[in-house]
Amino acid sequence: MESNLSEIPVVKKVTLKEVIIILFASIVAGFVANAVSPKGISLLRDDSGRYVIDSSQNKNGKNVLQKGKLNKAGFYEPVNIRVETAKQLFDDNVLFIDGRDANEFMLGHIKGARNIPYHEFKDKTREEKLQLTKDMDKDQIFISYCSSDSCDISIDNAYEMAKVGYDKMKIYLGGYKEWNKSGYPVEK
Repeated sequence: MESNLSEIPVVKKVTLKEVIIILFASIVAGFVANAVSPKGISLLRDDSGRYVIDSSQNKNGKNVLQKGKLNKAGFYEPVNIRVETAKQLFDDNVLFIDGRDANEFMLGHIKGARNIPYHEFKDKTREEKLQLTKDMDKDQIFISYCSSDSCDISIDNAYEMAKVGYDKMKIYLGGYKEWNKSGYPVEK
C-alpha cells in the first residue's frame, strides 16, 4: 500500500499576529462577560476605608461604633478607631484581640487582651474559627490590634472575625506601641 502525501492535510503555521489577535479577543470577551454578569468581579478594589485613621464617625458626624458598613460579601466591615476611642472602650470593659503571635503577646500586651494569632486564625475553617471564639458574644464590640500602625495584622484579623459574624469589630491601628507609649494599662 502506497501512501499518497498529497492526501495528508497541511497544517497551517500559526503566526504571532494570529495568536495576539486571539488573545486580545479572549481578553475583551472576558471583560464583557464580567461586566454583564450579575456576579461580576469588581476590577478595582476599594480600600479607601481600610487605612482611615478613624472611621468611627461617618460623614454626618453620626457615631457608627455599633457596626461598620455592610459590604457586598455579606459582612459588616470593621471600623478603625483612634487611641482615645480605644481607651474609652477599654474603660467600658471591651475585649481587645491581639493578633500577634504568642511570643510577641507574652512580651507585652494591652491589659486583659486575648491572643488570637492571625497567622493561625486565618487558615482555620469557618467552623474552627467559631469553635475557637465560641465564648465570645457576637453582639459585643471587639477591638483588634497588633504591634503598631505599621502592622496590618490588626486589620486582617478584624476582617477574618467579621467574616464569621462578629459584626461590631473595631480596629485600633496604633497598636500596642501607641497604647504603651500613652501610658495605658499593659501586662506581660
